[in-house]
Amino acid sequence: MNAPKFALLLGVGLLSFLFVTALYVVWTRIVGLDPTLAKRCVALSDVWRSALAAVSGVALGTLSLAAPSVRTGVAVMVLLAASTFAALLVFELVQQRRAVAG
Repeated sequence: MNAPKFALLLGVGLLSFLFVTALYVVWTRIVGLDPTLAKRCVALSDVWRSALAAVSGVALGTLSLAAPSVRTGVAVMVLLAASTFAALLVFELVQQRRAVAG
């Protein structure tokens, strides 16, 4: 894959995950939930946050390189971001249910 295609896919991936992060925070505030996962990530030490960012960056870069075409890569990035958002929603709802029950 050439450099412009890689940069395009990497940019789409970064934007999609930034969008998911923003939606996650907005959704938790609108629904009135406490963003437990965000609080856990903020509570991590600098080393762990750096490691998490490095692993995420390597995964995103590898996914960008592994895409056979730009269309496929963009579709995979958007589907991965949507799946991540759905997983975050389910996680927060389960955490809320546990807090209410316990």
